[in-house]
Amino acid sequence: MSAIRTVLLLGHTHHDVGYTNSPRIVDDAHRRIVSHVLDLCDEDPAEGDDSFRWTFEVARPVLAFLRNADEREVQRLCRLVAAGRVSVTGGYLNMTQLPSDGEFGAAYDRLREFAVAGIPVRTEQHGDVNGIAWGAVTAMRDAGIDRLLMALNPDHGRAPFHQPTGFWWEGPRGDRVFTWLSTHYGFGEEWGIIDGDVERAERHISAFLDELATRDDYPYDTALVHAANDNRWPTALFLDVVRHWNARHPDVRMRTATVDEALDVLAAQARDADVPVVRGEWSDWWSHGHGSTAREVAVYREARSLARAAAATLGIAALRGDGQPTLATVLGYRRGPVRLRSCSEVAERLGHVDEQLLLYGEHTWGSWETYSKPHSTFNSSSANAKAGFAFDAYDWARDLAVEGFFRALASGGDGADTQDPDAGSGGAAVDPDPHRDGGVPQRSDGSPADATAADGGSADVIAVLNPTERDRTEPVLVEIAGSRCARIVATVPAFGAVVLPVPGPPVERGEARSVETDRYRVRVDPALGGVVSLVDLRSGRELVDAMAGHGLGAVLVETVPPGSTHPMVTRNPKDFHPDHPGPDFVRTAATGNAEPAVLAGDGFVSIEWESAAPGVPGIRTALTLHDGTEAIDVDVSLVKPARFGPESVFVAFPFAVDEPEFLLETAGAVYAADTEQLPDTSKDWYSIQHAVGVSGAGHGVVWGSVDAPLVQLGGIHTGEWARTLVVAGGGTGTYRYRFLPRERAVTREDVRLHGRDLLDPLQARQYVGPVRMLGRGGLTVEPAGRVLGELRPLEDGSVRVRLRNITAEPLTATVSCDGPGVTGGKSVPIAAHGVADVHLRRTHG
Repeated sequence: MSAIRTVLLLGHTHHDVGYTNSPRIVDDAHRRIVSHVLDLCDEDPAEGDDSFRWTFEVARPVLAFLRNADEREVQRLCRLVAAGRVSVTGGYLNMTQLPSDGEFGAAYDRLREFAVAGIPVRTEQHGDVNGIAWGAVTAMRDAGIDRLLMALNPDHGRAPFHQPTGFWWEGPRGDRVFTWLSTHYGFGEEWGIIDGDVERAERHISAFLDELATRDDYPYDTALVHAANDNRWPTALFLDVVRHWNARHPDVRMRTATVDEALDVLAAQARDADVPVVRGEWSDWWSHGHGSTAREVAVYREARSLARAAAATLGIAALRGDGQPTLATVLGYRRGPVRLRSCSEVAERLGHVDEQLLLYGEHTWGSWETYSKPHSTFNSSSANAKAGFAFDAYDWARDLAVEGFFRALASGGDGADTQDPDAGSGGAAVDPDPHRDGGVPQRSDGSPADATAADGGSADVIAVLNPTERDRTEPVLVEIAGSRCARIVATVPAFGAVVLPVPGPPVERGEARSVETDRYRVRVDPALGGVVSLVDLRSGRELVDAMAGHGLGAVLVETVPPGSTHPMVTRNPKDFHPDHPGPDFVRTAATGNAEPAVLAGDGFVSIEWESAAPGVPGIRTALTLHDGTEAIDVDVSLVKPARFGPESVFVAFPFAVDEPEFLLETAGAVYAADTEQLPDTSKDWYSIQHAVGVSGAGHGVVWGSVDAPLVQLGGIHTGEWARTLVVAGGGTGTYRYRFLPRERAVTREDVRLHGRDLLDPLQARQYVGPVRMLGRGGLTVEPAGRVLGELRPLEDGSVRVRLRNITAEPLTATVSCDGPGVTGGKSVPIAAHGVADVHLRRTHG
């Protein structure tokens, strides 16, 4: 307990991309706020307790200012930063747990623009959100940031400690950031501070200081108070609060401060006190919002996978040298590129996709009227703009990925034959006339490949590219002639390609409740909605928990019963909160009465069944087993109309694992649920990247979700603390899952690799065009499986290889490229859970 001697008043605006107004309007306004703040500083040049000082809560609008302002304006910003009147922070936006470490890396990379301008960035500030991915600690430290302020909003959630509190947050590799868990920033408006209501502000601040004085766990003589709220246009009115307070409280000085100055003071006092050191995930209570836009979240996740595929394939083509890819003559969704972009165009478009992904991963879901006027035009406009970020990213990422696919396959511009027919599956080098849309593919010996449509239509070949550093064997789906999807299992070498024949349509085997392969035996009961037995024949192990009461892959629907008197129903939706456990949800498993159908294709067998549940009138689920891989795919296709009310829809995976322990993939890390989490963070639901490991009694399952990030562990827990609230959640679409049994405990590396494989799937399409890259593409990253390699073509024509060490030990990674004229390959040390960049360049060809 310490006597408060100083109050620091932190002026900022909370950056919502939307909420109070359309995201389209708010985004432009935040860019204009930067110049307005500089004007306010210049209008109040005197130094004193009541000087106008300001913190830009997020980096994005300041970066936009730097790119568009003239030199005089940039120098004005630099001068005010150097004088301590303005702070620029390092968080790009107030993010959710949707972004991967790739998106966080793209955001932190942009902070280099501040360094070029001479603007220091030492602190990251977040508001509203109830959590941040554990890997963000490592990313912050790598970006030179060692302090974090979290102005957490406890609506629908709770803080890990009593607000305010300071603690050291330790990352996966042991480095730390000083974290100030602040009060909710919205007190700035609630207490009258930002509107200059001096008497109201005095009452609330006095009560706040009195409360701090009673706390034995508050060893600071300084209090931090926010002068902020959602998307507030900056004014100097809060300075009147400083003047009024100091006139009436000479023993407790109040002064304005930037976040850098405030955390300088608080971190210094924390070093002299016994403040907590905590380690683990800050799992976000607010991530239930992802379930309210399930379809849009799936599009966002597909867009980022396509963006990564585009960067990889365009990077491969840049290193190998462009060949003569077949160019289309129609700007068609299913066609190849009509032209090849320049290096600068590629870099600019990839940067645009990064921006759209970050805007979608930002925390603003819904609007002011989401609850009060769900059908309003404003609410619909806000939802449309938010979804637009995901669809914009998808459109451009897919277009870039298609171009990269064609360019990579045709690459090898110096004429060198780099084909390796013995690597991977297949072995046909397809080389039609490259100057027209179509042609008959030829094998490397000159004989025709199995193809159709010399008139330029579809050919009976599928090209498959591997955008990653590991050799991989896995199932892929390929659209054939725009009319059906083919399922194949492909073995593709690292950063390489193979060509395979197009399989015929699958054959209907009729109705049956059981299927069996050399590896698995499956039994489905439509009355229980899913798989009631799945036996691994090699071990004899039953994978499905028979006591669950429903099948694996079953859809469960959760609703509030009619007549509920829970406060969230009768009083305020914000009462869906840990302080108000419940309500007592009704949970109904989907059922069906039609017999399952069995389909068999080249290398796979699938059992499909139909069911329905309240609010989900159409469900079709398929479980597919494949030759050549232990992977099991479950695809759930839903017809889910939007519903304006609380409900949840689950897909159940009741694995038979005794005393299970769970490892979850978050951005840049894998953590153990419960034991590696900050106190009182969400355990009712989790937002994962893609993968979860389940282990017990010496065996386990590594499981992954392609499209939907929300998971619950060990059962359904809605209402136990605060749970999945789905508002207007139209979720029609197909949701894809893949899991693999393990006859040992699942490791963190297993989880990370499975998640990365779902994030970066093999790229496949029916293809007519030259294939100069068959087998390995010439690029090698070692040690594969311990280091991930991500390619990014840059504006100057070079290719960045970003290396991620996914282990807890430091190591040395090596990047090499055996293509002619490629320079820059080398070995680099990488810290545990660390990142290093290697830049390659093709100097001729």
